[in-house]
Formats: sequence, C-alpha cells, structure tokens
Amino acid sequence: MGWLPVLSFAQGEYFTTDSLTSYGLKLIDNGDLMNSSICEVKIKDRIVKYSPYEVKEYGFKDGRVYKSKEIQMGDSTKKVFMECLTSDKTTLFYYRGKGIKIFYLAKDSTLFAELPKKYAGKEIYTEQLSQITSDCFNVSDACKLVSYTKKSLSKLITRYNQCVLKPFPHFKYGFLVGYEFLKLNPSTKQNDHLEYFNYTHDGSLSLGIFLDSPIQASDLSLHAELSFSDHGYSYNHASTTEDLNLLVNISSLRVPVLLRYTLPINNLRPYFNVGTQFSYNNKKESGLYKSTFSENMIEINNLLDETIISTYYMGYLTGCGVECDLDYKRSVFLEIRYGNQFSISDNIRNSNSMVLISSGINF
Repeated sequence: MGWLPVLSFAQGEYFTTDSLTSYGLKLIDNGDLMNSSICEVKIKDRIVKYSPYEVKEYGFKDGRVYKSKEIQMGDSTKKVFMECLTSDKTTLFYYRGKGIKIFYLAKDSTLFAELPKKYAGKEIYTEQLSQITSDCFNVSDACKLVSYTKKSLSKLITRYNQCVLKPFPHFKYGFLVGYEFLKLNPSTKQNDHLEYFNYTHDGSLSLGIFLDSPIQASDLSLHAELSFSDHGYSYNHASTTEDLNLLVNISSLRVPVLLRYTLPINNLRPYFNVGTQFSYNNKKESGLYKSTFSENMIEINNLLDETIISTYYMGYLTGCGVECDLDYKRSVFLEIRYGNQFSISDNIRNSNSMVLISSGINF
C-alpha cells in the first residue's frame, strides 16, 4: 500500500492507533479547525479519513503533533485531536473547534485542565497559570505577561518545565524624551549660494510615544514611534562686498518603524535597532538673504523662490540602547540612534542626517 506498520516512531509523517504506528505516508494538512476533528491520509490515489476514536496520535514532518484527547463539551464528552505544543512534565495542548480556540494543560499524568481565556467576562488564564506553575518562582512574573497565543504560552510552559529565569517577551508602550541633532544637506541646484555655508547639527528637544510588539513571542520585536521636534538654523557667509544669511525653521513629525533585538538578560538588557523612518515637515520656512553694500545704501534680496526643505522624507535608522527593569513589567531605557533621510517630495532632492539621544519608560 506504499506504507509500513511498525512499533516505534520514525522521522517523517506518521499516525498511531492502539496497535501500531504507520509511517512513510502522506498526511493532508487541513488547517487547525479540520485537523482537530479528522486525520486525513493520502494512500496512492485515495484519501482515508480517521477519527480521534481510531487514531491516538499523528504528526507532520514539520514537527506538529496532534493527539486524541477526551474533553467535556456541555453535558457530554467527546474525543478530539489537540495540537501538542510542548512535551515534557507539563504539556500544553491547543484545540480549535467551531467558534472555539482553547488551550489545555497536562501535568505529571495527574492533571488535565482546561485553560480558558475568560470566565464571566473576566480574563482568568494568567491567574490559573500562576497557580499551576507556583512551584517554580522563576516564571511567576512571566505568567502575568503571557499572551493567549500558541507561541507565547508555549514559551512560558517550556520555561516552566526548565524553571529558568529570563525576561519574557511582551507588548510594551510608553513615552520618550530626547535631544535630536539634525544636520541639513540642501541641494545647490536650487541656488549656487547654498554651497557657501558650513552646515552643522542643530539640537532640539524631541518628544514621542511608542509601541513595541514581540514577533512570535521572541526577543525580536517590531518597534514603532511617533515623535515631534522643532529646529531653527541661522548661517552666515560674509565678504567685502556682500553678506549672505540663510535662515531655516522646521517642525517635524517622525514615524520610525524598527526591528529591535533585545538580549535576553535579566535586569539590564542591551538592544539593537535597525529600520526606516518617515518624516513630515508641517513647518518648512527658509530664506536666503543677500545683503549688498554700497557707499550709502544696503540692498537686501531673498534669493530663494521656494523653501529648500521638502515636505516628506524617508530614510534609514540604526542604533542601540540599554533597558533597565523597574518591576516585572515596567522598565526605563537609554538609547542613541543615527540616521539619514532623503526627500521624497518636490522636484529638488535634498537630505539630512540626525543623531538622537533619548530616554523613556516602558509600561
């Protein structure tokens, strides 16, 4: 029939009944919902369906394993296939039914407990986890931060089985305050006189808010911010016959979107950022004034027909920082960041560079 019955597990796809384990076959992956009710096996040109009453366990080659378990459904019981997410002294199971997504915990062959997210409209799973894992103090804080998802709960139970103490990835938000140094790099195509100035970084206060969401409950997160800063510049170039003055005022809204990797170290954690930044300049005033001297008169002319600052900029950012815990959830951080931005609006291409030193608090 193209597959062999054996008495032990082997690599690849398989299913197990009361009397044998069969491998060297092709299982049909129908998604969480269908996988919870049937096991479909392709044998040559036909598909055979097995119920949880016929098959004790089946597994895909990517490592996913489903086991037949009996659960309470209303006033009756029935057998279903549950995805086995962890396997140790405490095992985490996931069941997907019609309108149902729920986890179960099996512990030391003495406990098989439903882990509902809510009861009577109140979230209860974190309290239940705290009780079940109370013999390992190292995960007590993690139980308060875990999300009701496969990845997050799997990480928690794995750490509980090992009883290790590590910072637990969780959703964060907060505010930051920093000092931003911005250097202009205007295009001389707008005016040849712009090349006469020595452009330096101008410092300004930067205020912002942020969100930080772990990716697949890992130490890699997606970090997004919204910040505001305001800069003013004044440059001068003088000769015996004329005087040039460049005045620029900018107010900017910035939206950095970064990938952040945080080292999983307790209490004091370094992290690294890389990503992109979008900037919108809602104020972009500029004037290039030429003062010409004669014996009895000073003539002043504005040499710019339009602003030298574009409305929109896009660029890259990179940086690093360190985060320090205040308690199980809150922390403070200090960070330094560098980036370049390039105009993506208007006909004249110009750019700027920035250095940001910031500090803030995570909630």
